[in-house]
Amino acid sequence: MHQNTKCGKFRYSSVCGALRSVCVTEGPAALFSGFTATLLRDVPFSGIYVMFYSQAKAALPTEISSSPSAPLYNFSCGLLSGVLASLITQPADVVKTRVQVNTHLRTAEAIRHIYREQKMQGFFRGAVPRALRRTMMAAMAWTVYEQMMARFGLKS
Repeated sequence: MHQNTKCGKFRYSSVCGALRSVCVTEGPAALFSGFTATLLRDVPFSGIYVMFYSQAKAALPTEISSSPSAPLYNFSCGLLSGVLASLITQPADVVKTRVQVNTHLRTAEAIRHIYREQKMQGFFRGAVPRALRRTMMAAMAWTVYEQMMARFGLKS
């Protein structure tokens, strides 16, 4: 529903109206359209992000974590990690969006369709806006997390 609303395919008056409309016109199973593709994108993104973030933090001198500039370093580690994780998982995001917008497509069909239409570059469409959005959100979240952990005297 979210992708269909973003691309202008449907205009719902409310969340309840959208749920009702989708269930009536496409059946309840349509509410889960793209679920597998979403998992194939989000699970790797989180793992890859945390891996890069922890490696970036480990590369910093230990005294930085208690310095006044620690939030800037945490934010920078978050930015780098977010960009890398976003770029690596971009193909899965393109597939997920295609499956959610074209509910008749299954994940494997969407992959074949994208490749047939646009070759490999099709899997990286929208990479920059997605990387900017995901990266900024993740970097801010991890900066706040690190600051709260330090504030409460907990090791992150």
